[in-house]
Amino acid sequence: MHNETSSDLSQAGLNIAIQDIKDELFDTPECDYAIAQLLTHWGQAEKAEQVLDEMLMKWGTSPEVLALTQRGYTEMIGSSELFADNDEIIRKPQKSTPAALEVVAA
Repeated sequence: MHNETSSDLSQAGLNIAIQDIKDELFDTPECDYAIAQLLTHWGQAEKAEQVLDEMLMKWGTSPEVLALTQRGYTEMIGSSELFADNDEIIRKPQKSTPAALEVVAA
């Protein structure tokens, strides 16, 4: 009988998902962003942050790369606000600012 734990199986599944992303998106900033997004979703914010940091070093600071990394960091922060230390999900109230409306003359 195998002695794998559910944690080992989850990690193996995560690794397979990451490999699938790499196979689908190849070596692109979008690939790195998707991997960071997956890691964030799986509660591995430190690894996600590492991927985003490496993404900047690897791809530079073009507007597209900066936009993806900023979105990744924003998602990490939003994700961390949903979980308490005891793994209970807590929805914190979102501070919303009114969107600026642009008036266009016809």
